[in-house]
Amino acid sequence: MNGLLKNCFYGALGSAKILLAFFLAAGMALLISGNPTLLNVFGLITATVFSFNAVSSVRKEAATKWNKYELTAPVRRKDIVKCRYINHIIWISVGIVLSAIFIGLTALFHGNNYFYYEVRDPLTLFCVNTATALLMGTLFYPAIYFFGTDRSEIMIILSVLGAIGLTLGTIWAINAGHNFSSLSDPEYFLCMVVFMAVAIASFILSYFLTNFIYRKKEY
Repeated sequence: MNGLLKNCFYGALGSAKILLAFFLAAGMALLISGNPTLLNVFGLITATVFSFNAVSSVRKEAATKWNKYELTAPVRRKDIVKCRYINHIIWISVGIVLSAIFIGLTALFHGNNYFYYEVRDPLTLFCVNTATALLMGTLFYPAIYFFGTDRSEIMIILSVLGAIGLTLGTIWAINAGHNFSSLSDPEYFLCMVVFMAVAIASFILSYFLTNFIYRKKEY
């Protein structure tokens, strides 16, 4: 299983180096400028972009026929699926850490002039960023094993759009449920806990669904 996980990780590493260089440059620009729009964008997309890189690596593996080879290796199919999901979590974590470092340093250097609700605003950025990244994997992995890697490009696009749509739809539903009025702190924190719990639960259920699909799949 370690070999499978290394293959997943290194399969995404090449593109991740480019992304890392880009976000480091963007992070330095954020530290220098203290631009609030750049800060919000940075907080909203880092984990999502790195998770996009993780799912994109499946397309590269399909091009090299690795997905066919791993079926002949002495590993269980559930271990193959498990490595996909672990790799996805690793790259989400990279994005979260990168985001936290630069946002924290920006607030430290320029003063906390960015978050009107203090804890609530950065927590919202974290939750939206992380949930979207998780939902992307939730949608992509069952779909790619059900429809096949030859449709990986369209599955990537649909999973990105689906994850963004689900996140925005959930936020809209929360606001609509409170008549689009300001939430009290207890209401807000409860909504964020439920929102993240649903995203995490969906990701876990997706893992079991993908295992079921892959176990029944014939190649």
